[in-house]
Amino acid sequence: MSVRMERGFADVLAKDASAAQDDGAMRMGQIVCACPASLPRAQITDNRLTLAVGFSLAVLAQALVLAVLPEQGRLMAPTAERVGWPFALLLVGAALASFPAALLVDGFGRRAAFGLGASLGVAGGALAAFAVARANFFGLCVGAFWLGLAQGFALFYRHIAAQGASRDGLIVLASGAGAALLAPLLVALAASPGATLLAASGLHIGALALSVRRPHMIAAAAGGSERRLSGRFILATVAGALAWFVMSAGMLHGPLTLAVCAATPAFIGGAMGWHLFSMYGPAALAARWPNLFSPFAALAAGLAAMLAGWGAVRLGASAASVAAGLVAIGSGWGVVNIGALRLLHEGGRPSRAALAFHDLCLLGAAAAGALIVGH
Repeated sequence: MSVRMERGFADVLAKDASAAQDDGAMRMGQIVCACPASLPRAQITDNRLTLAVGFSLAVLAQALVLAVLPEQGRLMAPTAERVGWPFALLLVGAALASFPAALLVDGFGRRAAFGLGASLGVAGGALAAFAVARANFFGLCVGAFWLGLAQGFALFYRHIAAQGASRDGLIVLASGAGAALLAPLLVALAASPGATLLAASGLHIGALALSVRRPHMIAAAAGGSERRLSGRFILATVAGALAWFVMSAGMLHGPLTLAVCAATPAFIGGAMGWHLFSMYGPAALAARWPNLFSPFAALAAGLAAMLAGWGAVRLGASAASVAAGLVAIGSGWGVVNIGALRLLHEGGRPSRAALAFHDLCLLGAAAAGALIVGH
């Protein structure tokens, strides 16, 4: 038996050597890349269904985190000035992930980029849950920062989908609405802040499993990218930054105000779930009836709705009025982002660096809203 195995192994080596001579002289120790070359965009696709599922998992994880993070920050912060730190670090992490996400998505492959983002979410959720169990404020801040990094990667789902058509980007945004509706149920099932954060970590595990089914690499299309900052790009970025500033201030103050109003954790989770549903729900209408959402009118109407909702949250007359204000902020945010997405992708195809700069401005404004208004 051993003689036969040795002969068979020798035959295999001989065949490999002859094949190597046919393909070109190979030498001992030569390293040959076994990875397939980057294929043309027409031959490999990342369909909007997988993009929508990945984005919805990230939104649902975000909803669970937002349902407990502001209140845990209030309970665990050593001083009143640090209450908003975990939420602000969540947004800072998302902002810092903008450029790495843009460079990795098409530079090193979408599978690696979104896998890295989901891995950070898994670790961040687990660390935040451990910090809550140990009453460790520093650990909560680090976990929130890692969760923010994961969210920054997930935000690029909409840009990738919109590269084919802006309607596809709106469909990916709309997928977050259905996911947000599941947040109150999961918060109720978790029954504790630590378990809720672990559930968010589990959702990122699902996103990680989905990322391995993505294309390894998609070659960038030649030409068609805008190299200058157009007026449409600047308007979309400025209006979007204002919307994210108000949204983050509302997300931080909303749950805290509801807690002061003696709202139950289930009510707070439900309010945040409806808030997130209203953020992504308008995108479903825009994908079905795009003519109803003129980009410029959407920016104006959305900002007006957000300011009215912020007034209701800041006033804090009752739990019901605060919840209504959160819904108004969310719907206004969704309408503004519809207008911004259409301005970005319908007037040309922005470069990856421009899209990263756009997201950096939005998320930086969100972090500023949590730090400045929350102080």
